[in-house]
Amino acid sequence: MAETTENTMNVDIKHPEVWSMTVRISDNALTYAIYSNVEDNSLYYGEFPFSGKPETRMKELEAVVYDNAFFLNNYDHVDFLIESSHFIIVPNEFSANGDAQECEKYYRFIYGDDNMNVATEDLPSDGATIVFGIHPELEAFLRRTFYNPPMHYFLTPMLKFFRKKGAFGSADKMFAFFNDDKVEVFVMKNSKITFANYYKNTNVDDAFYYVMNAWKQNDMNPQFDELHIFGDKQMRKDILPKLRVYVDTVIQTIFPAPLLRLGKKAMSAPFDLIILPTCE
Repeated sequence: MAETTENTMNVDIKHPEVWSMTVRISDNALTYAIYSNVEDNSLYYGEFPFSGKPETRMKELEAVVYDNAFFLNNYDHVDFLIESSHFIIVPNEFSANGDAQECEKYYRFIYGDDNMNVATEDLPSDGATIVFGIHPELEAFLRRTFYNPPMHYFLTPMLKFFRKKGAFGSADKMFAFFNDDKVEVFVMKNSKITFANYYKNTNVDDAFYYVMNAWKQNDMNPQFDELHIFGDKQMRKDILPKLRVYVDTVIQTIFPAPLLRLGKKAMSAPFDLIILPTCE
């Protein structure tokens, strides 16, 4: 769970028109970060857990939003990250350059009629489109409450962050981001993202298995390719020696210095909620 900054329940923002807010919504919680676009040391972040009961999740979400007035400020920019287990990445040559109807055909072929709305997100630098499912009630609530805000797949911020990091050098690269109870894995080959997925894990052995399984699945070369790890400090410390037994080049990604302007707690904030603006 993300550490909550002090006084987040009573955030008083004088000029929200120069602030941004990013919110991640999963089955278990709403997690948020808000910060000024012009002032330093302005970061607030926190998490509101849900009960875990699907039948009450929407009512719990609505209560969180309406009971905490800072969510409804007139921010300069608001983004939502939607955590969904149903997603695919479709190369543009198979989808008429990201045509929404063509993308939905691939989604329905894999997931059938799962009663989800289908959303798409263009990845122009990778020549592909992320296609993901979003619950109709959730989408309707967000659109009517926040005036049609951008809705991203929750892996998008880290995907864009890592693709910028992977733009240099000739080696193929795998990136692993350890975040709360999961590891997000991305592979870049020939300067394009070719693989993205996430795995639930509860300990270092689980995380190690998922990372190395993805490494093998993507035919990575342990002598010439690179494995970059980022995220939870303790997990990185525990898993690093294990990875270096099998991969020659394992690199710890450094926290981006420009984000330190948000304040001393930026390094403990949910990274995916504060990195998105720097990746546009």
